Amino acid sequence: MNTQAIGILFLKDLFLSRRHLFAYFAAGMVSSVLTCIPDSTVSFVGFLLMITVAIAAGIHLIGTLLLGESLGQTRMFVMSLPVSLLDYSLGKIAVVLTTYLVPWTAMLVCCTICTFVLPWAKHGSAIVLPLVFLFLLCGFTIQLVTAVVTESLGWTICVMVAGNVLLNVFLMKVMSLPEIVAAKQSDVLMWPPIVVQILVVESLIIIGGLTAALFFQTRKRDLI
Repeated sequence: MNTQAIGILFLKDLFLSRRHLFAYFAAGMVSSVLTCIPDSTVSFVGFLLMITVAIAAGIHLIGTLLLGESLGQTRMFVMSLPVSLLDYSLGKIAVVLTTYLVPWTAMLVCCTICTFVLPWAKHGSAIVLPLVFLFLLCGFTIQLVTAVVTESLGWTICVMVAGNVLLNVFLMKVMSLPEIVAAKQSDVLMWPPIVVQILVVESLIIIGGLTAALFFQTRKRDLI
């Protein structure tokens, strides 16, 4: 494994995506702040914008950084350089994941801080944040696996739409659980067993998705 080559590939893609990354970061921060406004309408709009930013960032970054090289024949040039398949795969998956995690982490941290700082916020409502954000990260990793396996923007978008539908179902079911409803209304942060179980399942899906993406990418015999 050539760590220098991986670093060069990583920095190249990071530089090319810098403007998009800044735009998603800024949009994520604005939507996160709106989510914490006490007005219910503004808060709901902010939540929708935050979800939209997370979903749009995922599909756009995968399409640009991963699928775009195949369509634009850029990958043919990269693979003609002294770069192994493993180096290329690690660099690609690392930069796609990193660029997504920048706005994702910023939104999660901003919402968490606001929940504990703002006087009108219930501290117990913070348990919802990791549930929602890890679900979004699950959707992103599944999109990443789809893009790696199929190399199709169409299939990746289909998975994104399916994930968006499942997100709504997930929010409807989870937010109606008595344990979570009670915890959200509390001024003390509590972690009901059902919340821990959901977080564990989401974490396993994320780890499995990233492992599968790397596995399928490195198993390919021809990336050209």
